[in-house]
Amino acid sequence: MKLISHRGNISGVYTDLENTEGYIQKAIDLGYEVEIDVWYKDFKLYLGHDGPEIKVELGWLLDRSEKLWIHCKNFESLSFLSDFDLTLFFHEKEDYTIISNGKIWAHNLLNIDNKCVIPLLTKEDITKWEPTEVYGVCSDYIELLK
Repeated sequence: MKLISHRGNISGVYTDLENTEGYIQKAIDLGYEVEIDVWYKDFKLYLGHDGPEIKVELGWLLDRSEKLWIHCKNFESLSFLSDFDLTLFFHEKEDYTIISNGKIWAHNLLNIDNKCVIPLLTKEDITKWEPTEVYGVCSDYIELLK
């Protein structure tokens, strides 16, 4: 099962650090993959959850492509990044969305299987979850599953 850090968080939510290059890299160095939020605006890429906040270079993303799960936050980022060998997805409120690697991002935990990546974002989500066969779990508390 893939253990995926949510925005670089591994043991709690640190909003001042998440979606920053150094924080993401630290999670990668600890052996995790990382889900990040990416925007494309005015021909530039940015990290940020609620909007484009921190400029990031395409090369930085490509150098870490095997460890990143890129949540494209606007159509422009999805369109631009789809030309590259990156793991991408876009969703807003859908129960399920297809990821570019053929896996399924599943917010509806009632119907999941070994093709699904599920977000268990809170500590309570992880402690209540009865482990089942899934492809991966994304969490701010991912170290609890290591």
